[in-house]
Amino acid sequence: MSRPELHLTLTELVRALEPEPGTGLHIGEAALAVPLELATATIDGRLVVLGRVPHSRWKAGFLPATSTACIRVVADG
Repeated sequence: MSRPELHLTLTELVRALEPEPGTGLHIGEAALAVPLELATATIDGRLVVLGRVPHSRWKAGFLPATSTACIRVVADG
């Protein structure tokens, strides 16, 4: 399973907060604490940070280490 660039993973996490159309819900602010598997790579001669949520919640000695991302999202306007 490949890791996407971190900014793509973070964008998808924030998009997951969008309420379904027609529900009348509005989220003005949210805080997320999300485990992420992070790595760096060189792509086209530039250093990039890769990250995804862990593929498994099982604890075993061979799974990659995770970092916890704490994200605060505030609606604009």
